[in-house]
Amino acid sequence: MKRNLVLAIALMASFVTVKATTPPDDDKSDNRNRVEASSNVKKTWEFYSSIKKPDADELAEESNYKFGREAGCLYTMFMETYVVREEVVPGDPMRRTVIRKPVIYNAVRSIEKQLNKDVKNKHITKEQAAAELTNILKIALSAIDSDSESFEDALQKNRKDISSLLSLFKSVKLTEI
Repeated sequence: MKRNLVLAIALMASFVTVKATTPPDDDKSDNRNRVEASSNVKKTWEFYSSIKKPDADELAEESNYKFGREAGCLYTMFMETYVVREEVVPGDPMRRTVIRKPVIYNAVRSIEKQLNKDVKNKHITKEQAAAELTNILKIALSAIDSDSESFEDALQKNRKDISSLLSLFKSVKLTEI
């Protein structure tokens, strides 16, 4: 009986010392550490791209997209690549929607929404937004078949800060093949 009591007190004392030495699990301090760590280390990624400028036929088929026909063509290609509808059970007409690499997909959608707001508020021109979105879509389309885990981790850590997402996309180097 005494042995159990001594063991219980020893375990409690060790738990208290471990708890006292661990940093607080505060979300605000964690976010500050992430931002500081991401600003201190500039990491670049390299993806291989086989995306060419859309030809006249593809541009003619594209309807009015808010950032121009080239961005619209790339956006359509992006949606077809990232959003896949597959059968739940073979033969059953029910289909489920699967998003490939959802972190990149959500980042591109967030950036597109922010660029749309910036154009509405006249912070940037429509041409600047179109050029920026075109570059981001090319990177996203190139990342679909690449090993992009570290890039996705960086996007996930900064998912709430659009300017950080933009800077992460700008740190990607596209190599034409």
